[in-house]
This record gives sequence, structure tokens and C-alpha cells, in this order.
Amino acid sequence: MLRKTLVTLASWLIGILGVVAIIWYYQPQDFVQTLRAIGIGGLLGWVALTLVSRISAAEATVAPLGALGFEMTRPDAFWISWVRTFANQFIPLAGVAVYAHLVRRRVGIPWSQLAALGQPQLLLAAVAIGLVGLAATALNVGRLQASALGLLLLYGSIVVVGFAFASGAHWLIESLPKALSERAAATSKALRTIAKQPNLVAKLVLFHVAAVLLRGGRVWFLFAAAGISLDARELLLVLAVAESALLLNVTPGGLGIREGAVLGGAALIGIPAPVAASVALIDRLLMIAITTLLVAPAFVVLRKPHQR
Repeated sequence: MLRKTLVTLASWLIGILGVVAIIWYYQPQDFVQTLRAIGIGGLLGWVALTLVSRISAAEATVAPLGALGFEMTRPDAFWISWVRTFANQFIPLAGVAVYAHLVRRRVGIPWSQLAALGQPQLLLAAVAIGLVGLAATALNVGRLQASALGLLLLYGSIVVVGFAFASGAHWLIESLPKALSERAAATSKALRTIAKQPNLVAKLVLFHVAAVLLRGGRVWFLFAAAGISLDARELLLVLAVAESALLLNVTPGGLGIREGAVLGGAALIGIPAPVAASVALIDRLLMIAITTLLVAPAFVVLRKPHQR
């Protein structure tokens, strides 16, 4: 118990120090002006894209449950995603446990089958990020130059490992340390359960890709408000690097890490660091605000009996 508490405190400390370091070093310019420039129209656009991305992500819960013979409504999956995000704001990966508990409570799925929805979903989300990263790198090879090879290897490895797990990956699992191999074997087994349904793994990856691209639209809105015009290739590159922060769940909600990733992506295409820092911090504040607003109605909805 003490160890978990210390790990949680350490994760918070790392995240807070990361944000403080960004603010202190880059001194985000025109933060308030950028916030004002977003306006009601920009704010509504950001909210709309956020909600649509959550609807797409909800399909990644509904589809595998249906394949396993359990029916969950899309609204339930939508609201569960907000409770999951809220939990992740406090403890890294706490959302997985909350997600599993709420799904089981809503549809009565046994724990043995619920394993097909937890860690495997994180792996498929990583595959989606890898695919977006490969596309972004391929479209920006000229700009990236020497960095392109490293990014192609990174994102390519993520995709290959993800699909290898879905097909069994005995050679990969056996090469891992024992502490990791047991969890990896369980994840692979759960993925193979999902893969028995025709095209289901591909559909789930596509749902995650759609959610990633919609989140990219949010970043585009904020950069536009800051006076930075991004074309599709530039946006995809910034998005790919920013979303890569999700692969490092070591701070609550990726606090500090995602902001740093946005800065890294922006640096690749020459966006001034202070502007990128402003955009990253505004995106963080808006996400905290919408999560705080929606978690209360989410709990109210999820307390009601499930309608079959």
C-alpha cells in the first residue's frame, strides 16, 4: 500500500514538475490572448471534436462486447469513457480498473472474458498511434530528413508488435522477462479471443485511428487561434508525436508528458516553442474542464439500471 502511494505521489510530482518546467523555460507567449482568440466558435469546435472522438472510441468498447455476446449501449460506453478519463487524472492507468469495473457492472460480463477489453484495448490504441505515426513520417520525409528513419523504425515496431500479439507472438513473449511475459501472454490470449471474430481487430484499430485524428482537429483549432496555419501533413506530424505521449503512462493523464510531446512535434515543423507551449497548456486546461463537467452526469447515468 505504501509503495503504491509513493508511486502515485512520484507520478504527480513528475507531471507537475514537467508542466512547471515548460512554463518557466518557454514562458508561453500570449497565453491569455490565444485563449481569448479561440472565442466561442473555436471553443464549440473543440468541444464538438472532443465529443465525436469519444463516440468513435466508444465503438471500440461496444464492438468487442457484442462479439463476446454482451450488449452495451453506445451512450453507456460514451459515459464510461469520461469516468475512465477522470480516474486517469489522479493515478496513471487507474482508468483501466475503473473501466473494467463499470463495464462488468453494466453488462455482467465474467472477469475471464473482461480480460479481452482491458490491456488489449491499450495495445490496439498504440497500434493506431503507430499507423498515424507511419503515415505522418512518410508524408514528411523531406522535412524530417535524418529523423525520418528513427521515427519509421519506432512507429513500425509498435505496429508490428501489436499485430504480433494479436496472432500469438510466442517467440516475443518467451523473450521477455518473467514479470512481463505473464502479463504479455494474458494480453495476447485476450487479443486472440477478439481476433476470432472476422475483421474485428481491424475495425477496433480503425475506431482508435478515427479518435486520434479527431483529437488532431482539436490541436488544429488551437494553433489556428494562435495564428499558426497548419496544412494536413504538418498537423499529422504534430499529432503523431503528441499522441505518442499516451504510450508513456507514468503521470496522471499524461501531465507534463503530452505537453512536452506537443512541443516536440511543433519543433519538427518550426513552430515557435512559446506558441506551442501555450497551445499545449490550453488544450490541457480545456480537457480538465470538460472532464470535470461531464463526470458528474456520467455517474448519474451509470447509476441507473442498464436497459436491455
